[in-house]
Amino acid sequence: MGVMFKAVCVHTPIPAFPLAGGRGALCRGVSFLRTPSRGFTLIELIVAMAVFSVMATMAYSGLQSVLDARARTEQHAQQLAALQTAFFWLGKDIEQAVPRSVRDPYGVHIKALLAEQTAEYNLELTHGGWSNPFATQKRQRSYLQRVAYGVHEKKLLRKYWFDLDREYNSATFETVLLEGVNTMELRYVDKNLQWQTQWPPLTSTEVMPLAVEVSLDIDGIGKIARLYRLPEARLP
Repeated sequence: MGVMFKAVCVHTPIPAFPLAGGRGALCRGVSFLRTPSRGFTLIELIVAMAVFSVMATMAYSGLQSVLDARARTEQHAQQLAALQTAFFWLGKDIEQAVPRSVRDPYGVHIKALLAEQTAEYNLELTHGGWSNPFATQKRQRSYLQRVAYGVHEKKLLRKYWFDLDREYNSATFETVLLEGVNTMELRYVDKNLQWQTQWPPLTSTEVMPLAVEVSLDIDGIGKIARLYRLPEARLP
């Protein structure tokens, strides 16, 4: 006994609305209009570029002003730090000055504190307190040191000798403390509380003054003066 199959045909109606993007989609009563694209005109581009140029110029000017101010501040801070260092060494040496004269390589005696207008350096003196970190290693030396200060080529120099009484082969060391120095002026207070422009005075036998005034004329700052009292000064 055989089995019989009967074919059934199902008819699906076609929808009456448009199919999205499909080929052969049906569209009834619908029209698609393409809107033309609109760009910038030449006038609009020129105006935009002009506005951008003005804003860029203003931003660059402001940034350059900030950078210039920062550079000036850093330069002033460095100059101030060097100035403080210079006055620190001046005060350290002057305030520890001692009445100890020295001899040059020719055996000529030099005053304990010497400041003559014709001298090579503006100020030359002997001070104490020169520390010796190698004293415990049998490398003994004096705790006194001979130093000199002077201005050469707008530089404040500090020079010191390793030996108090110098020989031809005595070692010397020179350091630049401050640059941009125009002049270095010194005044000295004698036992009568009178100002002297050089030391020792021509009409006096005093060995040490009571105080020393140091005045530096510096580029961009002007004159700055400091007064230092010597350790053995006694007011009358």
